Amino acid sequence: MVRLAQTLFSLLSLSALAAAGPIHYPRADNSTKIRTSEMHYIYPNAPTLSKPTTSALYVEAYSNKSQVEQVAIFRGIPANAKSCTVGWSQADKNDRVFIVKGDSGHTTMRPLIGFPSGEVSYESVAPFDRDNEDQQFGPDFTFWDDASYAATEHVGGGVKCSSEVYIKVLLRDPTVQASVFLEQDSKNGLWLSYTT
Repeated sequence: MVRLAQTLFSLLSLSALAAAGPIHYPRADNSTKIRTSEMHYIYPNAPTLSKPTTSALYVEAYSNKSQVEQVAIFRGIPANAKSCTVGWSQADKNDRVFIVKGDSGHTTMRPLIGFPSGEVSYESVAPFDRDNEDQQFGPDFTFWDDASYAATEHVGGGVKCSSEVYIKVLLRDPTVQASVFLEQDSKNGLWLSYTT
């Protein structure tokens, strides 16, 4: 009976430990990886507001609403690309600017079916953000900004390959006051990998 109790306690401890920190899924990589070429801010509460492109990943929610969302653009994907996957990288603590505030850095990312030709705003992106709920995935940035985490690659989810891929990024639960900021460069930020 004591042995059974010890086994159960060990299993419960492992479960609690696994739930407490982020999970990293390593993979063998023989693919080509490209970084996002543009990031556009979009504002659900100011749907016509359009701002210049940025290099940083930044999403935010407060007052029970998503306040800042983004669209990431990946260009230059060859016509024969297969197995397209979106993910993100973080460098060692001294080579990154990465801040997660609030209770959750869990995001939702989903491909858009196109992209506006003019100004980029929440309203102009909306017609392209449909029929894609089954294609969304949820990278979780929670805890990964901690200085104890070294350089790490994170796999987000698979997307349909195309010469250009547009990904909408927002916090998964807008009722949680939170924000994610990640300066993007050659070692940090969103990427798309593919095989040929």
